[in-house]
Amino acid sequence: MSSILRSSQLRNNVWSSFPVRFLKQQAGLSTAKLLGSRSCEIRHFTTQVQDLGKQVVDTATVLIFDVETTGFFHKDHRIIEFALYDLSGGKNSTFETLVNPERTVPNHVARVHNIGTGLVCRPDIPRFSDVIPLLLAYVRSRQAHGKPILWVAHNAKQFDARFLAQEFDRCSAPIPADWLFFDTLVLAKKMVKAEGKKRPTNLEALREHYGICSNGTAHRAMRDVMILGQVFQKMTFDLKLTYKELMNEAMRASEFSNVS
Repeated sequence: MSSILRSSQLRNNVWSSFPVRFLKQQAGLSTAKLLGSRSCEIRHFTTQVQDLGKQVVDTATVLIFDVETTGFFHKDHRIIEFALYDLSGGKNSTFETLVNPERTVPNHVARVHNIGTGLVCRPDIPRFSDVIPLLLAYVRSRQAHGKPILWVAHNAKQFDARFLAQEFDRCSAPIPADWLFFDTLVLAKKMVKAEGKKRPTNLEALREHYGICSNGTAHRAMRDVMILGQVFQKMTFDLKLTYKELMNEAMRASEFSNVS
């Protein structure tokens, strides 16, 4: 179960540390603004990391992430929700926020993730330029010394990683050199091929295949992140992947920055 950590409980966690307080002041954002019930939340989760998942966590900081957007093409659209989960678990292992895209959310897109213009285009919702310094500080707080960050998303290569890189580019913010990206859709396709079967490889199909319970609304970022965390571990186990094989599939941010 998760316990929502709101602004009144911030004294003893990463968000109340000096670097983050300083960055919040520089960005002109208050704790209440960032951690309001309809904007940012930090939650506590615990998990058991299995087999290769544990091996990866021991060698890299693995962050499962997901974005919801105003549309499908990163050059033309913006992130409106961002969530991540540190696979090592423990307190403060998640980061979640709505994002003000400063543009309308098309109705046909809002029907997919239930995030409409009225929910995000508000002065109390941070823009991505406001989120970046907080995200960088949070990731540094979770990163093990000398170990890379491995960002994991389903369809990262064509969607999530491209959107994240595009938002950093718009803000003229460089993505740290030790951030790597991994696309679990590649694993799903390998698994289906190895089985000699034809079946869907989207996240919902994988959730059903593994019998993973679903909490929350489909296509909301944190709900999809928590499902993918379990799917990722199960697929790496089924495919008997080694850590080296997994990292060989990882991509650098330069493959997504300033690309069409």
